[in-house]
Amino acid sequence: MDLLPSPEQEEIVASAAAFLAAEVSTQRTRELIDEPSNVDAKVWQAAADLGWFALGLPSDLGGVGCGLADEVLLFREIGRSLAGGPFLATTLAARVAAFGGEAELGTEIGAGGRVGMAVLGPESSLDPGGVVGTLHVVDGDDTELVLVATHERAALFARADLGDLVALECIDPTARLARATTTGAAPVVAVTADVDPVALRGTALVAAQLTGIAEATAVLATEHAKNRIQFGRPIGVNQAVKHPCADMAVRAELAWAQTTVAALAVDEGRTDAELQCLSALVVAADAAERNAAGTVQVLGGMGFTFDHDANLYVKRAFLLAQLLGPLRPALARLVLLPGPQ
Repeated sequence: MDLLPSPEQEEIVASAAAFLAAEVSTQRTRELIDEPSNVDAKVWQAAADLGWFALGLPSDLGGVGCGLADEVLLFREIGRSLAGGPFLATTLAARVAAFGGEAELGTEIGAGGRVGMAVLGPESSLDPGGVVGTLHVVDGDDTELVLVATHERAALFARADLGDLVALECIDPTARLARATTTGAAPVVAVTADVDPVALRGTALVAAQLTGIAEATAVLATEHAKNRIQFGRPIGVNQAVKHPCADMAVRAELAWAQTTVAALAVDEGRTDAELQCLSALVVAADAAERNAAGTVQVLGGMGFTFDHDANLYVKRAFLLAQLLGPLRPALARLVLLPGPQ
């Protein structure tokens, strides 16, 4: 298993980073906080034209034909950039449609049709007949479709069939959150995990975004420690600052290594793929949340202000860690899985 990126994968990273820096800077993300939608339609379409939402789809299903190992490189950059919008839900939804036999819908989503993400509430359920109960919908207020994914299956639902959306305040101001309650809604299209492990792939992609946050905040803290001068010396010379910065770098590196292993395990069809993906999620969530919080601490009072990006990283890390459901059940599932063979 080679964990180093190929020249083609390095091109994916370079082009994604350049596009995000130019089109979806943190300044632009902040500007969209007070807009009706947190997505810049022109930028979203440009991302679709670059093939982002069909990157991991097989070419015979209308996709680019890359693997999950390529997709995690892209999502790592999305996490690093703080770009807002339903990137994960849209990417996974294209797979649900394509593998569920709705090729035309899959092509439409891959071409830029946005899809929201719904997280099942404690008393909610998704079965072959549809979804029942309370859902928390992320970035689905101006979409026609909503994705619900569990370990067993993933399905797309018409947003209108879920009932009225009640807007909620989200801890991450760059995202949109709403609650929907349904007594029963039938899916537009669904796919089981044995046909395509949508939720498993989503777990690796969330881990990649969280890794991007862990890396970005580690750099943010380190640069501040090197450039902030007090009493004639950079604050980074103090052990109370440089040791936490070193810990951030280690956590970020560990998160990326585990995320890469997880993506390759899925691509290679290994029996321990679920173990590796859940491990990546747990490790990356810990790295992102601790690095983001540590960065606020290194920055001091400035890090607590809304005008600094550090607080946005903290909030985005928390949201992403819950995007496929609470972490505690994922950890409980992880510890019961057999070790790698």
